[in-house]
Amino acid sequence: MRRVDHNALRTNQACIVGFTVLAFLLDRPWLVAAVALVLLAGTAHPRLALFQQVYHRWLKGRVLRPDEREDDPAPHRFAQGMGGSVLLLAALSLWGGYTVPGWFLAWLVAVLAAVNLWFGFCTGCFVFYQLSRLGVIRRRGAAHGGP
Repeated sequence: MRRVDHNALRTNQACIVGFTVLAFLLDRPWLVAAVALVLLAGTAHPRLALFQQVYHRWLKGRVLRPDEREDDPAPHRFAQGMGGSVLLLAALSLWGGYTVPGWFLAWLVAVLAAVNLWFGFCTGCFVFYQLSRLGVIRRRGAAHGGP
């Protein structure tokens, strides 16, 4: 376990919701793709998580106090990767002329991010834990008794 600042996660979720809703209201598939790329880049390397960097560089200590907890960052990164993948599929659908499925997928991600933001239930984390429990996802160090 490591320390995870849950306000960084909430900032990420708020940005996902805000930018996805804005993309829908302005009918801008490129904005959906941009959010997808931000999420996927942050999944590949935490320092590339632009929305969380906004928190760490400008909001932390000025607007929001840290909310650090002992937590495993792996499920959160998995959830971010899932959201980014679905948003990328949404953007491709929108660009391909499949507007109903495209916006459905975008709204699905926005709603699930909002549920996490407001109620603290992370669907992607739940999927991660279920896949881990079934042995589909092998966690580093699991063979040696680690997380």
